[in-house]
Amino acid sequence: MALFPLIVLGALSILSTPPAAEAAARQCTDQERAEILAKATKQKPSYHVKCSIRLSPKNVITKDLQFKGPASSHVVFDCNNALIRVGAVPRPVSQPMVHVKSVRTKEGKWQRPSNVTIKNCRLDGWMRVTGMALTGEGKYLKASSQKAGHIERAQNAAPTNVTFSNIKLKAVGVIPLYIGPGVTGVTLKNSHFYGKSNSVGIYLDAESARNVFLNNTFETFSKREAIAIDGSAQNTIQNNRFNTLRYGGIYVYRNCGEGGTIRHQKPQRNVINNNFFYYNKFKGIGPSFAGYLRSKSLRVPAIWLGERSGYRPFCDHDKGFPFGSSIDNGNFAENNVITNNKIRKLRPNWMIISDHKSNKIAGNIRVKK
Repeated sequence: MALFPLIVLGALSILSTPPAAEAAARQCTDQERAEILAKATKQKPSYHVKCSIRLSPKNVITKDLQFKGPASSHVVFDCNNALIRVGAVPRPVSQPMVHVKSVRTKEGKWQRPSNVTIKNCRLDGWMRVTGMALTGEGKYLKASSQKAGHIERAQNAAPTNVTFSNIKLKAVGVIPLYIGPGVTGVTLKNSHFYGKSNSVGIYLDAESARNVFLNNTFETFSKREAIAIDGSAQNTIQNNRFNTLRYGGIYVYRNCGEGGTIRHQKPQRNVINNNFFYYNKFKGIGPSFAGYLRSKSLRVPAIWLGERSGYRPFCDHDKGFPFGSSIDNGNFAENNVITNNKIRKLRPNWMIISDHKSNKIAGNIRVKK
């Protein structure tokens, strides 16, 4: 029983401990500023940010901004309320407006950016933080997953210590924020997400860890849950408000076999504390076929620990290896802490589902307003 106080204290230390002093990146030159602000074209749709900058509130950026490799480490990109938006140049899902990513050398080594800060931005579009792959199914990621030590490799290859602060993001159909396999130390704070997503609101993919979501408002109209924690561990979700919950709030699970990539890490030691889940007309019951298979219920919960467990047609696509989801398609959503959350109108024992007794669920209450 001593585990849970340690988990809570660990989460609080993440939120309260100031980061170590780091060498600041140089300031952008006038020429670099002009290149950032120039309109996107087919020839120049992107810009690799290697310097710190503070924009004017009147600025509009139509290029996608790439913070890639060590050259983008320690950069502070302060929009100062400027707008980053999808321009006239068509772009694929893999080309977000803001992309913090690792690069692979010719020798096969991964080089990542670290200590990147992006703040005070208005953004119409989507953001990504990625390491070995753009999704959970890239070839380098898959190859790594078929060997022991994959969690450490994926995390060492992926960006770390990335802060998004005071971001007002209007989703335009794509997942607004995707945190890729192995990414660690992302902080999203004091931000507001709205608009529409054809999938989830935020996705934390396998092997990612120790990410923090603090003091945000989430009201993206998505076709799945607001936040998916898929094989991601030791994350803290605290003091946030969730306004659009028709397809679920925070779901914690581990995917199985998709794309042949083996998922190693278990979605454990996550802390979901002191959040507000706002229900108005919606009664928490909806067309959740997966929910019906798992629990013979049509509940669409605010928090679900163990949302899926082998109920996918691709679960056997990673078979043949002696670790992770290759040998067991279970969720393993265990040893998580769900405390002091407030749920408007609906009962916590109805809107919080836990598939394992090791999860600590305490102090969650129903409120009228």
